[in-house]
Amino acid sequence: MTGIKQIKQEPIYDLTSVPNLFTYSSFNNGQLAPGITMTEIDRIAQNIIKSHLETCQYTMEELHQLAWQTHTYEEIKAYQSKSREALWQQCAIQITHAIQYVVEFAKRITGFMELCQNDQILLLKSGCLEVVLVRMCRAFNPLNNTVLFEGKYGGMQMFKALGSDDLVNEAFDFAKNLCSLQLTEEEIALFSSAVLISPDRAWLIEPRKVQKLQEKIYFALQHVIQKNHLDDETLAKLIAKIPTITAVCNLHGEKLQLIAKIPTITAVCNLHGEKLQVFKQSHPDIVNTLFPPLYKELFNPDCATVCK
Repeated sequence: MTGIKQIKQEPIYDLTSVPNLFTYSSFNNGQLAPGITMTEIDRIAQNIIKSHLETCQYTMEELHQLAWQTHTYEEIKAYQSKSREALWQQCAIQITHAIQYVVEFAKRITGFMELCQNDQILLLKSGCLEVVLVRMCRAFNPLNNTVLFEGKYGGMQMFKALGSDDLVNEAFDFAKNLCSLQLTEEEIALFSSAVLISPDRAWLIEPRKVQKLQEKIYFALQHVIQKNHLDDETLAKLIAKIPTITAVCNLHGEKLQLIAKIPTITAVCNLHGEKLQVFKQSHPDIVNTLFPPLYKELFNPDCATVCK
């Protein structure tokens, strides 16, 4: 994949000073499942959270400062008056920039670079936009239904010229629903990595290896949710009854929606692909000459080349 430029080294939580990030466990001898220990889950969780914080385009403090800096009426009208191809190009550039951060995030996840190159590329090509959608909730203001775009917040009407109201509506609805869960940065980090590292992707060479890595991530997510949302007694009872990693869906009613939202992410991404193909059919020269190379490679099914 094309290398990312100017990744900001954001201030991060001092996780290295915490000997046991997850203080809650009812598993015997620190054993979660065959071959998986609490020590390993600690290490994976700390690595993923650190990687997430280092590869976000904006810190939460920066986003809070920008939250009420909205595009003016004149600026919104200017977006609406753009040609369809011009606004598609602008969106493609913004998405590509966000994807570059996701690529760097993936490369820093423990175990990802140990996957074969084919599987690394497939996971990124099939999952990077889904992670961008998850990360979008950080830059979404549910109080006025606006999203950060080119330095300021704007609503759905700003994207009217795209001619893809259904895609825009789906993306905004997803961001609002995910925001309603009030996820912590830890949870967003681990959920993002679980979405990205999915053994269900087509054409993986070593899906079992990908599955093992995802299971560890789900364990880490499960324990962060327990730490953040349940009291000790309820937590112990729940863990004692839940033998598999899929039980993360049942740990807390509010957090149940995390896993359920994965199909929604995929549906929005598929809709994006359909709209892009319609746009390409009517404006092939715009796509081939003006859209960023990484964007074309990831979302153009006719492209057979692989970025290194």
